[in-house]
Amino acid sequence: MMRAVILAAGAVALGLLAMVCLPRHLTPPAATIPLSPATLHARLEQGVLTLRGSLPSQTSKTAILQRAHALYGAQFGRVVDQLTVDPNVGPAAWTGPMSQILPILGQMTEHGSIIIDGRSVVLSGQVDSEQTKAILLRDMAPLAQTGLTLEEHILATPRPPLPPALQQQLNEILSRASIEFESNTTVMPPRSRATLDRLIVVLRTAPRAIIEIGGHTDKYGASDYNVQLSRRRAEAVRHYFISHGLTNQFTAIGYGASRPLSVAQTRAGFQRNRRIELRVKGQADL
Repeated sequence: MMRAVILAAGAVALGLLAMVCLPRHLTPPAATIPLSPATLHARLEQGVLTLRGSLPSQTSKTAILQRAHALYGAQFGRVVDQLTVDPNVGPAAWTGPMSQILPILGQMTEHGSIIIDGRSVVLSGQVDSEQTKAILLRDMAPLAQTGLTLEEHILATPRPPLPPALQQQLNEILSRASIEFESNTTVMPPRSRATLDRLIVVLRTAPRAIIEIGGHTDKYGASDYNVQLSRRRAEAVRHYFISHGLTNQFTAIGYGASRPLSVAQTRAGFQRNRRIELRVKGQADL
């Protein structure tokens, strides 16, 4: 009997000792927070590429942005970065193939978008033929192979024929009197404005023509600066046209010094390269 009492007392003592010795600051492990799916919304409209969404790493964001700038930064000069890197976003297999997918937006005739919500990818926009639509859907295969469900809202609408001889008329005017700029500025001399006025007369006959205004510089200066300068010059021409009542769909693009007309190391040669070119890209729908 005495032995049982002693053993019971010992057990009680050990229990009390354990309670005293256990660290009181220990807390139960926190519950694991489920990771959110990565998302992306890429939209190209009127020469502006806007990127929004939440990505799992800076590496994936950098890769997408670098590809976007390579495709659209030099051509349009405008890539809007609204992407975020979120540690609560889980890894996504589709971030890798996005570099192959972004060129699809440039094949849309009006505007295009790619929306990924983690489970599906929605491709929307307008193209000029059923054949182009089929090619775009084929090019989306790398995303579908990552497990995303493809949903497409692509409208195939053939464009009206180009205005007859419009490009030829524009070329003839610019071959006789180019649109030039003072060095390192967007200032046009009077003779250039007179050339623009002659172009306006022709463009009024084709108000639905879609026109690319390409800006060009001479070779002096940093490449990035020249691209931006040439885009500002193209924008100056675009504003001149619009301020004179033209309703065409204009796109201003800066090519920098990448497409020189003259290799002569003379003042006249450099001035010839500081120019504007107009390209008829199609005709807007009614």
